[in-house]
Amino acid sequence: MLMTRIRSAKALRSVGPLLLETGTLRTSLLHSSYEFLCFACERGFSSGVSSNRNLSYRERLRSGIVWLQKLGFAFAVMGKMLKLGYDPDTVTFSTLINGVCHGGKVFEAVELVERMVQMDVIPNFIVLNTIVNGLCLQGKVSEAMALIDRMVENGCQPDGATYGPILNIMCKSGNIALALDLLRKMEHRKVKPQVVTYSMIIDSLCKDGSLDDALGLFNEMETKGIKANVITYNSLIGGFCSAGRWNDGAELLRDMITREITPNVVTFSALIDSFLKERKLTEPQELFNEMITRDEANKMLDLMVSKGCDPNILTFIILINGYCKAGWVEDGMRLFRKMPLRGVVANTVTYSTLIQGFCQSGKLDVAKEVFQDMVSQGANPDTVTYKILLDGLCDNGELEEALEVLEKMHNCKIDPDICIYTIIIHGMCNASKVDDAWDLFCSLPLKGVKPNVKTFTVMIRKKGSLPEANMLLRKMEEDGIAPNDCTYNTIIRAHLLGGDIATSAKLIEEMKSCGFSPDASTVEMVMDMLSDGRLDKSFLDMLS
Repeated sequence: MLMTRIRSAKALRSVGPLLLETGTLRTSLLHSSYEFLCFACERGFSSGVSSNRNLSYRERLRSGIVWLQKLGFAFAVMGKMLKLGYDPDTVTFSTLINGVCHGGKVFEAVELVERMVQMDVIPNFIVLNTIVNGLCLQGKVSEAMALIDRMVENGCQPDGATYGPILNIMCKSGNIALALDLLRKMEHRKVKPQVVTYSMIIDSLCKDGSLDDALGLFNEMETKGIKANVITYNSLIGGFCSAGRWNDGAELLRDMITREITPNVVTFSALIDSFLKERKLTEPQELFNEMITRDEANKMLDLMVSKGCDPNILTFIILINGYCKAGWVEDGMRLFRKMPLRGVVANTVTYSTLIQGFCQSGKLDVAKEVFQDMVSQGANPDTVTYKILLDGLCDNGELEEALEVLEKMHNCKIDPDICIYTIIIHGMCNASKVDDAWDLFCSLPLKGVKPNVKTFTVMIRKKGSLPEANMLLRKMEEDGIAPNDCTYNTIIRAHLLGGDIATSAKLIEEMKSCGFSPDASTVEMVMDMLSDGRLDKSFLDMLS
């Protein structure tokens, strides 16, 4: 039946009036969608029909073709229309081209445009934009540019949106010079760039580090009456802050507020991250009326809220991390307690940041409390969290508790990585349990974990005897693990203490050829050995 042939209800609604008028719904003479639409063409698209009513049916039928989503079928119907003397107009072609592009057959769409031109049907900017976007989605930028040039020659005037997809690809791929050339070409063709156009290029220039060029383009758009938006400012503020030009970023923020452009989370996060990295918490700033010392970050947070911009989890993490790195962990904790009041739920990264801050400030008991609170709140610790906690425990001589935490990791089905095992091995060595550390080191392959350069270096330093150190160094080389500066300095000192001056000298030359230098401990040992006559003064020249 005909009704079962039409799959889309929208298609049926499009052609329903014509079916009713012709009586087709009361017959079963037509047995395919193609026959039905050909019949419709003969009745409604004949050259003699010109009433507005029939024109309305033609528009609906064109819509029905696309809703049927059968492009081959649509082309067949188009051919039938042409045979019957019906000349497709821009809207007809536009509908078909849109369907072809959505079907991913963008080059067929280009051929349709060429057919339009041959039939003296001038494509409009909607047709052009559709195909340009389709070409860009397939990465065919040069083809899109060539199409625009041909269409301009044939009287089709592009608009700002036509060039958008091309500029987007150029900017994302780092072709800023091409993007700027295209901007000038748009202006030459009397196409007024939109704010999104300038914002894309400015963002690309900022990411490239060309901040002065970005600022120049920003001033140019303002001169031309194109008002910057929050996205434009965010790109500039983020760029200046990333380059350490915090004052310029702050000045742009002031300019935003003066122009009544409301900053968002991205704006504030860029500034907060910048002045924490630059340790601006300890320096007076002329920003937002006396934001000074520690209270600057909190004042900026309050400003965000007053501007209707609720801080998100990233904003809090940036601030808490900054406080912890500055040694003000308690301030970070106070900010952490504000999160529920702002409707922000702490995640694993937030807790891990605080745990690390307390561990590094020597407040291990508080770090353990934060860890327990994290577990009780359902924020699951990850490998990074366990690494931070285990490092703190081992550094503070709490090996047994560290081993208990390691067991909890196993129980939670979290596989420790080599960083975790290295921390435990180092903790065992510091606790004078070198044999236990050696047993764990030797068992790593059975656990499916490969020792890294740090693991080997810890064992070389702690095993004590020179033969064992040499054996471990050979094992490293067999496993394809290159020694680092710490490894070289450790084994050089071992050979110096063992009286093997020749091997020490050879290792120093090898270390220098790899781009490493003697560290303070090695230099101090050499100076001590020079002072008591165990080394010749010529050995000192090797260290420089």
